[in-house]
Amino acid sequence: MNDFVIPAKTKKKLEERTIQFLKIVEKYNLCFKQSKCNFNVKEILILEVVVGREEVQVENNKVKVVKEYKYKTLTKMKEVESFLEFANFYQYFIENFSHMAKPLIKLKRKKEWK
Repeated sequence: MNDFVIPAKTKKKLEERTIQFLKIVEKYNLCFKQSKCNFNVKEILILEVVVGREEVQVENNKVKVVKEYKYKTLTKMKEVESFLEFANFYQYFIENFSHMAKPLIKLKRKKEWK
């Protein structure tokens, strides 16, 4: 088993949820390496997203790439689509993302490119 996160706002709730999780593990005879487990951590990095302290954050360098991307280098429809797919993941962490992406979305809707 990989990458289980048990969120909780209090230590008591975390303890309850952890016990519940371990009971399920035992019931279904599931296994995991305890050496790879981290218990009672304040934050953890999962898929380049920092989860913890009642918030979710991304690594700043990924957001910076989206914010500072040179859109004029996109010359093919597939490049625009790929960039929008990549950037879409980070939209919640970028202020005014929809405003920034609007020209590319409009461009993507065009039937022909000039």
